[in-house]
Amino acid sequence: MTKAVQQSIKLFQFPRMFGIPNLSPFCCKLETWLRIAGISYEIVETPDPRKGPKRKLPFIEDGGERIADTAIIIEHLKRTRYVDPDAHLDASQRATALLVQRTLEEHYAFVVAYTHLIREDGVRHTRARFDSVPSIVRPLVVHTVEKQVKNLLWQQGILRHADEDIIESGLRDWRAVLVVMSDGPFFFGNEPTSVDAVVFGALATSMLTPIESPIRDFLRARPACITYAERIRSRFFPELTVATREALAA
Repeated sequence: MTKAVQQSIKLFQFPRMFGIPNLSPFCCKLETWLRIAGISYEIVETPDPRKGPKRKLPFIEDGGERIADTAIIIEHLKRTRYVDPDAHLDASQRATALLVQRTLEEHYAFVVAYTHLIREDGVRHTRARFDSVPSIVRPLVVHTVEKQVKNLLWQQGILRHADEDIIESGLRDWRAVLVVMSDGPFFFGNEPTSVDAVVFGALATSMLTPIESPIRDFLRARPACITYAERIRSRFFPELTVATREALAA
């Protein structure tokens, strides 16, 4: 029996910034995963996460159905597109991948939200993500989103700590992740898997942007981190690599 032809999905995410797939580690993760898996998609840029089914970005539209949460989206696509970049991983590798994902998505992601959206140097650069919002409503959208971020980080707990303690907690996350990362071209060796999308999503927004922080300095001081991030960007996002080189040469 011939499989039905699958329609291209629509990927709703924040507009691109800084020559990386996305400033949001979750948007960056999902688009990277789509390219690793070889799944076609169409980007719909939106600066307002309130438009998502869970009031978050990214989300996809597949056959008229809107699906949110990157983990749920990926499982949906594995099932419906008959593709799994992790099929060859053993039980130990799958467990490691899950622990890395939990570290970067359920703790470090809040550190990124702090350094990029609360800390002064981050705000100075990331306010530009609202440029596409009509000027008449832009102040309201900016105020609403920033208030939501502060409330989220306060309720989560990270904003209750001093700056140096927040930064140190993020550094501990990376020290742990880098210990279990292989010396191969990708996280588990020669082939990219889903955890590479997770790690690249966190690395790109932390290291390949002009937003300064001690975490950025820590990562940039490690040539293996720079090589890894540039390898994934050049292999899966060659158009961004070219654009970045042209901007630097200008």
